[in-house]
Amino acid sequence: MINGVRAEAYEVSMEPQAPTPEDRLRTERELGTVHEYDTVERDLARSGIRVSRFPLEAGALWRLELPRGERVEAWEPGNDGLTPPSEIATMIESVAPSSQLVPMPPQSDDPGARRLHEMLEIQRRALLRHDPGTRLGDDPENLHQHRVAARRIRTFIRATRAYTDPGWQRSLVEPLRELGAVTGAVRDLDVLLEQLYEEPLEEPDRAHGDVLREWLSAERESARQTLITALGSDSYRLLLTRLRLPPRLGEGVDAVPLRRIARKEFSRLLATVEKLGKHPDDAALHRLRIELKRARYAAELAAAPGAEGRRFLADAKSLQTLLGEHQDAVVAAELLRRAIAGLDGGAAFVAGRLAERRRFRRAKLKKKLPVAWKRLRKSGRRLH
Repeated sequence: MINGVRAEAYEVSMEPQAPTPEDRLRTERELGTVHEYDTVERDLARSGIRVSRFPLEAGALWRLELPRGERVEAWEPGNDGLTPPSEIATMIESVAPSSQLVPMPPQSDDPGARRLHEMLEIQRRALLRHDPGTRLGDDPENLHQHRVAARRIRTFIRATRAYTDPGWQRSLVEPLRELGAVTGAVRDLDVLLEQLYEEPLEEPDRAHGDVLREWLSAERESARQTLITALGSDSYRLLLTRLRLPPRLGEGVDAVPLRRIARKEFSRLLATVEKLGKHPDDAALHRLRIELKRARYAAELAAAPGAEGRRFLADAKSLQTLLGEHQDAVVAAELLRRAIAGLDGGAAFVAGRLAERRRFRRAKLKKKLPVAWKRLRKSGRRLH
């Protein structure tokens, strides 16, 4: 019962528009139970300190429990705010100076839930590490790594969706989907422009190639401005904040079976390959790429063991690289066809020729896929 009530209080705290202290206090008074508090960074828990608040009709009792069992309790009359009484606030300040306390979600000791939290935290830190470079835009690798981190987060959430709370999932998935849309538009142009600077053109076409690159660079700058706006939004900041908190398990869920999840994702990958046929089209290969990422990241989440685990992940990465290059060629051809509509004369002609080269590139990559897939299937069956 307590976990269910704490879950409701946590749900209030995770609304897109953060509730006011009065809203939180009203919720707590209605629920009338114990609430545990910590900073968003979980500074208190990392120090072995537990802070609890017991809301009652005439006020609230705050309790501070220290690592060696010491306990401090203090009464807060009137329920006027969420600030602990001074005797407790002073002790908290030494551990988490100037940090706001927030209600914590129900905790789980399940190894799978802890592993999920750890992996989400690793990706959150990757988002932060590559955020400044993504904003600056000078090195496209920053944006690429930022997208990889966000994609892993989405995959981890999707893979464990049967075991986590739907409200928690929604609070993360929609902002991640929006982020993926704005980062993807820039990334596609980054990849194409990088290729075009290395593309051999005959002398009469070089000047037209410069015009094409200028047109694509202008498209990229427009997409980058949209991206920078998104990185400065409340939605993005709230996403980063929510990712700091532990995942919330679904009602009645006690464990997250990561190995079972990884086996299931690999089975789905096998089923997808069975449906491909001998001559899969571009859309089918894109679906395969998505299923492959899910299987690979699920294996990472489950910490696939030993040499067999490392072999499977290496083979999955190799096949994913081929499929990624194939999809890059598909997207590049689409962007070049769009450029043809926006350009005239020689520049449009060059764009058409370059789009045709992407078709040959796709055909060449397709020939390499069967061998890479056989290696992955072999290592995957040994592992699973």
